[in-house]
Amino acid sequence: MTVLPNPPTPEREETSKKFPTILLILAGIGCGCFGLLILMGILAAILLPSLLNQADKARQAEARNNVGAMARGQQAYLWEKNTFAETLEELGIGIQANTQNYTYAIVPQSDPSLSVYITATPKKIGLNSYSAGVFRPSVEEGNSIWVICESDRPENEPPAMPAFNPDAETATCPEGSTSLD
Repeated sequence: MTVLPNPPTPEREETSKKFPTILLILAGIGCGCFGLLILMGILAAILLPSLLNQADKARQAEARNNVGAMARGQQAYLWEKNTFAETLEELGIGIQANTQNYTYAIVPQSDPSLSVYITATPKKIGLNSYSAGVFRPSVEEGNSIWVICESDRPENEPPAMPAFNPDAETATCPEGSTSLD
């Protein structure tokens, strides 16, 4: 038994004429320099925001690390001196007050033997700000409690001083910021 191909129909002839044209267009875009440029442009549009976001995350990691180091340094300083350091130089942990991305500060409170406020203010728009509070629950004890707060959105001002609850001996971040602990 011999099978014969289907005879051509007008619909099939029209489709077969379109197919080579579409194939030529796709081949020209896919293989030509112009097509390569278009492809690179599309990839750049997709990947560039992600890449820039990763750079901002790295800058923010600098601030988180430095504020955490300053809070731990304040704990050690409290154990040694029975009060909190009032300046970065006095704290002596090697963190500069100004870096390329942030300005760091220690803000002494009314009683420097009970609490201290630490800030990281971004120099670049689009970065989150950070603050930390280190608290001493009682003058008789040498222990301390601390919390690091990150602003919920990019800001040019650090979050307000975290609050300390002496009854529960806990520290909480102010509204508009989140605890990193």
